[in-house]
Amino acid sequence: MQADLKMNFFVEDLINLPKVRVRSVVREREAIFLQLGFREEEVACPHCGKKTGELNQTRTVRVRDLPISGQLVYLQIPRRQFYCKKCQQYFTEELDFIETGRRFTRRYEEYIYERVIASSVEQVKREEDLSWHQVNGIHQQVYERKKKVNWGQVKRLGLDEIAKHKGHKKFVTVVSDLEKGELIEVIDSHQQEEIAEVLLQQPLEVREAVEEVSVDMWGGFPKLIEKVFPNAQIVVDRFHVMKAVNDNLNKIRKQVKFKIKIKGAKWLLLKNQKDLKEEGLEKLEAVLKQSKRLRKAYQLKEDFREIYETTQDPESGKNKFKEWLCKAQSIYGDAVKTIRNHLNTICNYFLSRTTNGVMEGINNRLKLIKRQAYGFINFENMRMRFLSCFT
Repeated sequence: MQADLKMNFFVEDLINLPKVRVRSVVREREAIFLQLGFREEEVACPHCGKKTGELNQTRTVRVRDLPISGQLVYLQIPRRQFYCKKCQQYFTEELDFIETGRRFTRRYEEYIYERVIASSVEQVKREEDLSWHQVNGIHQQVYERKKKVNWGQVKRLGLDEIAKHKGHKKFVTVVSDLEKGELIEVIDSHQQEEIAEVLLQQPLEVREAVEEVSVDMWGGFPKLIEKVFPNAQIVVDRFHVMKAVNDNLNKIRKQVKFKIKIKGAKWLLLKNQKDLKEEGLEKLEAVLKQSKRLRKAYQLKEDFREIYETTQDPESGKNKFKEWLCKAQSIYGDAVKTIRNHLNTICNYFLSRTTNGVMEGINNRLKLIKRQAYGFINFENMRMRFLSCFT
């Protein structure tokens, strides 16, 4: 008897739940069942605040808790219903460690939530001996408790898109806080009106606080940003501008008939010259000497990158880009046309050198989540999983 009491006290310290005592410990195969009782016989009425000990009925529920030493743990909890004579109301005792109607402790749900973020619903289901619907339901329950109603103070936003399914042309729009490197919204559309409808749900003071929005060169973004973020400057992302130039350069490379094939020629041309080591520079020279047109195109690409690196203000940037456009017209026809059409918003980069670069890391993380989940059939599930990783 004394040994049992000591064991119960030890387990009470181990599970560390307020206001409860362990009455018995039963072990069955790989599970531990803890019969709990309460230290106090009286509780405060939630309606009037007066304490009452008049018990109306008790029913026992079984609740899953955090594992102990790799073993499943179930709590047998008496759910007590009281009657308050002062306000003549019946009420069920509220417990801090479990929500009404749930069959898992709050801390176990938090544990499952974090496990799903780190892996997948399917993997947690297998490892925790739960059903897919139980794991997904827990994840959704905790997400609802944690999710933010609005973004708070966001000064610099990034807008981008990712494919809903690999190989399909259906996209979702992702919105990120560039300063914090966090995803803050996922929208099931890449249509201007539908994106605006979601973004306009944010309070006006939140939208007015946005100073810059970094985007690619999709034509729908300017009107969208003017409508939703009245005080924001539109900044065409540097990465997308350089990509337009690099795509043109690679197209020129493909047109060259090389007498000597150089392995990795594409990457030598697209990589920044300053990042190449001596061996890479020698291989690059071997590539360039086979075509005057390719050499000129490569030098123009490096000149373009140098404008980004050294320019300090939008006006200087615009003048330098205009000079470059004149020199590059005969070689970079497609890229020149694109850059000319977006020149003002491209030069807004020099206001504070804002880029959508953090979106690269965010998008890679979102792609990993999609792979772990073997894709998402339901958009709301996808949105919840994406946002929970940044909550």
